[in-house]
Amino acid sequence: MMSLDQRLAALELSILPTWVYDHDAYRFRWANAKAMEFWRASDRDELLSRDLSDISGSTRARLDGYLRVVAEGGTVVEDWTLYPRGAPVTVTLDGQGIRLDDGRLAILFQALPRQPGVDASMVRGVEAVRHSSVLVSLVDGEGTVLFHNPAALRALGDAPRIDAAFPDEAVGAAIRGVIAAEEPWTGEVRVHTTGGERRHQVEARRTTDPVSGAPAVLVQQLDVSAQRRAEGQVEEQGRLIEELNRSLALVEEQRRQILTLSAPILDVGCGTLAVPLIGRLDAERGDELGERLLPAIVARRASHVVLDVTGADALDPDGAAALERLSRAIALLGARPILTGVRPEVARALVHADLTDGLLVLRSLGHGLEASRERSTARQRA
Repeated sequence: MMSLDQRLAALELSILPTWVYDHDAYRFRWANAKAMEFWRASDRDELLSRDLSDISGSTRARLDGYLRVVAEGGTVVEDWTLYPRGAPVTVTLDGQGIRLDDGRLAILFQALPRQPGVDASMVRGVEAVRHSSVLVSLVDGEGTVLFHNPAALRALGDAPRIDAAFPDEAVGAAIRGVIAAEEPWTGEVRVHTTGGERRHQVEARRTTDPVSGAPAVLVQQLDVSAQRRAEGQVEEQGRLIEELNRSLALVEEQRRQILTLSAPILDVGCGTLAVPLIGRLDAERGDELGERLLPAIVARRASHVVLDVTGADALDPDGAAALERLSRAIALLGARPILTGVRPEVARALVHADLTDGLLVLRSLGHGLEASRERSTARQRA
């Protein structure tokens, strides 16, 4: 069997730069003298030793597509801007498949000089489309793909029809229908890609195939999956925050109900209100009790208020201060505060906070109610 060098010996003297590219290894496997001159190589060994694995994603996708074509016996012809030693050179590459000595498939490229009269802006435009992250496709009226830029090849593969990319058949029909429409079609749709299902913003507008002159459709797709996920997360977070706020409001309402139940205001007659305090008394709870108790004193014209601390926790400095403020407010409204159910530890806290002056302190709630009745009776007799 002839080696690669023997099979290509006739191309050694070709006036066209010709080389064999091994896409699996990202290396040149053969090159004639014109190719070494084209790539500005010092010699053949230097050229064959170059590592080409740092090519861009769009270039890799483009070459992947070439390899699939030549594997089926096809030929590729396309304009390229190559960069030998960093200098841009635009050529037309003709590629066909060739087997290496180990049996693997490579691509035999021949570089034809760029045709005269090609505008520089056109070359730049073609390169821009090839390196764009936007998926750009050209399809005919039947939906057959005439062109994919590398981004579209990477995302959609090499299916022959654009319809294959869309789970919803109506999308393919809408794209094909642009041929007969005056306005472009746009939509955000689900798309089958090589990386799984995504969401794309799609625009399809009527144009002309520059090769055949027949009507065609330019299809541009922008992947908005990440944006929609982010928006969904924000919406979900908003919903969770709203739900949390409702829960907090419910908890607050339940807390206020518990506070109310742990310090009910009882009208026991004879112008007396009794307030049995249960649990801890602190500044917040003292304020909450004051908001309910003081209006009740005015509304019921109470002359005595019995604050029973039998079920209250030991008073700390905050609780003693809260009790002092509450007693002072009761007195300012013309009612007599009476403190009952004082245990030894509560008594010590009252003495330490100097709250005994002007505050009637009795042993039990019963004693407090009896004292208030006696005072009310004495006042009526007077």
